[in-house]
Amino acid sequence: MILQHIYDIASVCAAHGIKSAIISPGSRSAALTLAFVRHPEIETKIIPDERSAAFIAMGMAQQQGKPVALICTSGSAAYNYAPAIAEAFYQEIPLLILTADRPPEWTNQYDGQTIQQSNIYGKHVLASYDFPSEVNHEDAKWHCNRIVNEAINAAISRKGPVHINIPIREPFYPDSNEPVSFPEVRIIKNTPIEDTIHRSQWLTLGKKWQNHTRKAIVIGQMEYSKPLYTALYRFAEMAGIPIIADIISNQHDLPGVIHNQDSFLNPQLNTIHQELAPTLLITLGKSLISKNLKLYLRNNPPTEHWHISSSEKLNDSLQHLTDLIKIDPAIFFAEFAQHVGGKGSFSYLNQWQQADHAVEKGKADFMKMKKFSEFQAFNTVLNMVPDKARLHFANSMTIRYANIIGAPKNKQIKVFANRGTSGIDGSNSTAVGAALSQKLPVVLFTGDMAFFYDRNAFWHNYNLKNLRVIIFNNHGGGIFRMIDGPKRQPELEEYFETKQKLNAENTANDFGFDYHCCSNLKDLNECLEEFFSTSKNAKILEIQTNSVRNTEVFAEYKKAILDAFKA
Repeated sequence: MILQHIYDIASVCAAHGIKSAIISPGSRSAALTLAFVRHPEIETKIIPDERSAAFIAMGMAQQQGKPVALICTSGSAAYNYAPAIAEAFYQEIPLLILTADRPPEWTNQYDGQTIQQSNIYGKHVLASYDFPSEVNHEDAKWHCNRIVNEAINAAISRKGPVHINIPIREPFYPDSNEPVSFPEVRIIKNTPIEDTIHRSQWLTLGKKWQNHTRKAIVIGQMEYSKPLYTALYRFAEMAGIPIIADIISNQHDLPGVIHNQDSFLNPQLNTIHQELAPTLLITLGKSLISKNLKLYLRNNPPTEHWHISSSEKLNDSLQHLTDLIKIDPAIFFAEFAQHVGGKGSFSYLNQWQQADHAVEKGKADFMKMKKFSEFQAFNTVLNMVPDKARLHFANSMTIRYANIIGAPKNKQIKVFANRGTSGIDGSNSTAVGAALSQKLPVVLFTGDMAFFYDRNAFWHNYNLKNLRVIIFNNHGGGIFRMIDGPKRQPELEEYFETKQKLNAENTANDFGFDYHCCSNLKDLNECLEEFFSTSKNAKILEIQTNSVRNTEVFAEYKKAILDAFKA
């Protein structure tokens, strides 16, 4: 059959464990669509907007821990995938992108839906492949099979998006009575190399370890890993050194973890906290939210900085990296006591813990003031989320509030945020992808700009009854009122804050969501009694606040913490 090489793509995907595909409608991609829709082992969903579709696929892959296939037609449809692909690249989330294309001779000939799709995503994919446009020869069929196997193995082993561009000639629809068959296909399995560190390397690291008393661990964005949690727990008991973790590290339940660093490492307190600077810094994970933490570590460079990662990417964002140790962090910390041993300085650990506890007390006292603003409302809602919830935070002030307040402890909560590129696009869609992948509650905290930017996340026919969306609507980009640069400009309100008059009620009605709205603490508490309960529909809670007041209250909080440390 003329389209069999296309149908075989689905078979190779299924054999490699890819069980989900997100498809956007199109004609040139018809054979791809039919291959995945008719394959008995693959679940497919249709999402009309390609930009949303890509973020939804990313959200699904994030939850499933394996690639999701992403299928679209030729032309600008493929370009709409780009923001999500960049996000997946930096979060190291596997995606298999399959773009239909016109035959290569039609490129740049002003033919409809024909653009330069070969290597369209540039350096934001791990690898990019082009299918042959002629498949009559057996070598060409072998080539197609090899490409799909190679692409999937790269996505899985190297953790990230890969792209296959597929030129398809007419006819690209099978005849109405022509079956789509799935004969056995060749599968090339990738056998992973076992992570380990040679004994001689442990001896070298051990000697370095013993030379330092001020040792600290800093953890950036990571997906929750029980083996890593267990290894860190045992390591912390043995070593007695501070573990400093952003909310997106998913280590909030780790006993004694430091999580208020963004508040007490304010540059105005650097002279007070000078003694907190480690001489040996161990980092793991990807991006850090806390700008104050990053600036503190950049301005107080450690003598040695080890980064523990199995990724191919070199993360030197703190600018003082001395050792890149390529190993799974869970294995590193599990084996550390066996090969190295030795404790840190408990007095140094106590200094970090005292600063952390001081902020925690100050924060609790401040919240008792009950001044209604985004900050207090955020704290109220965050502490009410249900057990085992999957929390998704949009960017801008949303993720910053979350990092300052901290995730509720002992609720088995997992945290997600699009901090690969840190854009506001795709937050709704990523949460939708999570909600479509499981039955656990998925809770999205978002600002009004991020929410309205990505409304097409809900433009499909799938039920999202486990999704809860909390929108903090200050009718503009309130973060710009809190940043020194833009807040001093006369163009602040029109060109930076971007005033808008939208409310979410119409969006909720359009997509059949339950809708709640409040603008004071009393109404918020009453809404929350029902909001997280089970229902047949997704729910939106819109919290209306004033941008000027939000800025004032947040400034009061930062001043209260500063005063507490200066006293």
